[in-house]
Amino acid sequence: MSSTVWYTMQNIQSKYSLSERLIRTIAAIRSFPHDNVEDLIRRGADINSMHGTLKPLHCACMVADADCVELLLEKGAEVNALDGYNRTALHYAAEKDESCVELLLEYGAVADALDGNLDTPLHWAAFKDNAECARTLLEGGASPDPRDYNQDTPLSWAAMKGNLESVRVLLEFGAQVRVSNLKGQSPVSRLAALLARGLGTEKEEACLDLLGRAGGHLDLRDQEGRLPRELARDPQLCRRLTQMCAAPPSLRALARCAVRSSLGVRHLPPAVKELPLPESVKDYLLLLD
Repeated sequence: MSSTVWYTMQNIQSKYSLSERLIRTIAAIRSFPHDNVEDLIRRGADINSMHGTLKPLHCACMVADADCVELLLEKGAEVNALDGYNRTALHYAAEKDESCVELLLEYGAVADALDGNLDTPLHWAAFKDNAECARTLLEGGASPDPRDYNQDTPLSWAAMKGNLESVRVLLEFGAQVRVSNLKGQSPVSRLAALLARGLGTEKEEACLDLLGRAGGHLDLRDQEGRLPRELARDPQLCRRLTQMCAAPPSLRALARCAVRSSLGVRHLPPAVKELPLPESVKDYLLLLD
């Protein structure tokens, strides 16, 4: 390297602290060629320093770098620290990678941490349809039914996007179907609104069926008896869903709903397995039929 190039590099590097170079290296944003995370930490980079709106641990979770997450935690990164949006690293990990989620929980991350909008990591896992992250969070003690600022649950977030696998996981852990937000919207009505916008596929139809079975029957109306206004865009869909909602639930379906509810907030498959019932009935309770 010529003296001119060396001098130029040194001059550029001097403009950034070791801590600033650390987060640039993690994010791979105009990082310096020979910088690496472990060396920067060894040289004194502050792993808990805020840069812009992010801290290094949040950034590592944002790019789903589990090795970097583990290194930062081993070196003393504050696992429940908040970034500029009052989000923890777990909020970012929940969108991206279950390995990062596992590491954070192992180091004491609060599974039901709230951000500035009262969203939990589970809300974001459900919204991004990262079902494995959702499962990891629930196995790590996350509540299946936390409420955000609008009183929406993760199931509602998953339903509004038609995220079938996330809906399936949430129901497996006892998430409640018959819940409403501040506007009277339920997970089912949120999904119906998606269908009415012409965005439905077989996956969304399967999601609607699953929610209907878990709740005993379909119920689209809010507390004042109104249907989702989006249904006005598709009269044919509106008629079909109205007919489905008008059909009285069977005693069998109501019994399934009651038994599932009576088991409380827990992972339902092992709980149902312990019940003195035929295997076919157990499958029915677990929505497997």
